[in-house]
Amino acid sequence: MCDKFNMSQDDFGAEFGLKKSVVGTYIRGISHPKIEIIQNICDKYNLTLDEFIKEDISTKQTTHISASGTNGTIDAADLYKAENRALQKTIEAQWQTIEAMKITIDTLLNKQ
Repeated sequence: MCDKFNMSQDDFGAEFGLKKSVVGTYIRGISHPKIEIIQNICDKYNLTLDEFIKEDISTKQTTHISASGTNGTIDAADLYKAENRALQKTIEAQWQTIEAMKITIDTLLNKQ
């Protein structure tokens, strides 16, 4: 949703009282938000819990009410592009983590 509405993880987190690092764990699939947070997200983005959990919301046109009270609509094509960019970023971050782990493993193996 950060990319969908052109929001940073800081901005998204601020709307729901979350730290950027927590939002990052959600994006990377390391952890999942509590039901209260999901309910707040659904309220903010005009989604039902069922839609949020079961449906591919990338194909839905979703309305976001910003902090200033204005509405913004995103069509499915823009949403797909934003989610694709977010997925690309996640994959890149995972590759960087893998590479760092390889270096750590090699270092530990060479110490023996």
